[in-house]
Amino acid sequence: MTAFIVAVENYRMNALPVVDYAHADAEAFAEWVSTVYTDLADAPPTVTLLKDSDASLAALQSDLAYAIQTLQPEELFIFYYAGHGFHGAGGNRLSAYDTNRVNIAGTSLMMRDDLLEPLQASACQQALIFVDACAENFKGVVKSRDVISNLEADEVDEFLNENWYLGVFLSCSPGEKSFPSTDLKHGIWTHFLLEALNGRAPDALTRDRWLTDIGLRDYLRKEVPHYITYETTLKATQRPQAILNASGSFKIHHVKEEATEPLDASLSSIKLHNTSVYLEGVETGAIRSLEGFSTAKKHRVPTDLNDAAELWCRRLLDEQVAEYLQHIYDTSKRALTNGRRRVRKEYDLGIGDVHSDIFRYSIVAGQNPDDPAEFEIRRTFELREGWEAERDAIEEILDRNLDSLIISFSRLDESFEELVDRIEDISEASGGHAEDDSRTGSVSYSHDDTTFNFNIKKNQLEIWVRGMKDLELLDQVQQIQLGITNKSPMLAPPLDA
Repeated sequence: MTAFIVAVENYRMNALPVVDYAHADAEAFAEWVSTVYTDLADAPPTVTLLKDSDASLAALQSDLAYAIQTLQPEELFIFYYAGHGFHGAGGNRLSAYDTNRVNIAGTSLMMRDDLLEPLQASACQQALIFVDACAENFKGVVKSRDVISNLEADEVDEFLNENWYLGVFLSCSPGEKSFPSTDLKHGIWTHFLLEALNGRAPDALTRDRWLTDIGLRDYLRKEVPHYITYETTLKATQRPQAILNASGSFKIHHVKEEATEPLDASLSSIKLHNTSVYLEGVETGAIRSLEGFSTAKKHRVPTDLNDAAELWCRRLLDEQVAEYLQHIYDTSKRALTNGRRRVRKEYDLGIGDVHSDIFRYSIVAGQNPDDPAEFEIRRTFELREGWEAERDAIEEILDRNLDSLIISFSRLDESFEELVDRIEDISEASGGHAEDDSRTGSVSYSHDDTTFNFNIKKNQLEIWVRGMKDLELLDQVQQIQLGITNKSPMLAPPLDA
């Protein structure tokens, strides 16, 4: 197996705009190749990773030509590129470290001449190409990766035939931008590509846990636009493309079944005498930004926490909260079976809930207890016995604004100092990162994408999983065996149940 990976984040003499996170994207992709394919072949994979100055046009052309010429018939070839790409000057092109704006044709890599035609003429019988590229004809400094005038699919189509397999994945469609994310620290498309490749996207897999070209295509088409719409403030869309051979699906690799041993099983030794469990999302913002705030009416931003400021915040937020709660109420009645008879709503000046036999959705608005100059809207969602039968309806009701799971408990068996010692022992044995703060009574433990925060003063355990919200978050937490003592419809059963 041979992989050729290119990342051009910074260009010579700043000739082209910086491509945010291109290095991180390529390095993570190279790590995936090395991890997955090392154990799948007689010989370890050959991985070439060129970044910035190592990715000059001359180096790209010579190294790529050599890599392709030495491919064996049964060998998989993978090409990954992060940088500026475009269609122009005779075809689809990828920029090099030394690409010159005024001489694009002579200073960029031509996909047809330097990649596709050599591959077709080589002994290679299977190739995957991934391009996270931007362009916009290099007009101005942009924080995006516009697959410019786009790497045209028609040019790739002519190389698809029954004599070999070729799959080409592009980060967006013509006229769109391919965006980076400061939260993900990756290009958004590459982030979800890596999620699928690393087996962290069950929806991309077949029933027997194969990641295929079709499964990857459909997953990227769904997740990338969804993330941009719901997790960013971008007023744009990004629709990935895939150009694939038509003769059946291609198996990229098999994802092993996850171990049945619970995530962070050692946490189950911490006994929680739990009383309630719910999903939570907290929205905050400046009071002066609210629609009803008016300097003309001599409104002033509160400088401390008090009952009058709390009541005023609730009044300012009243219409917004009432409208949102009505939306939850209407959606619940429509989505639930026989919802008109099962759903009820209660509301009074910034505080209310919508409830049924299987859930309670509550909203409390007021002054932010951590900053008197801010408002707070706290949403909580508690599921009751039997909710699984209405899962589709629950998913329709929720709006992806619940990003933590809260477990309230009456007590822990450990003192604060004992809990700190226990978490540090877990961190040393299982990896991860532990922190504690006696002032706030909190002890936190982060492992991979999951963070557990025990707050002794609040008698709460708060759990976050990076990038997950609503039922997706709940599903992940249910895989974790915690040391709860009482059953909950939202958690894995207690060990002694």
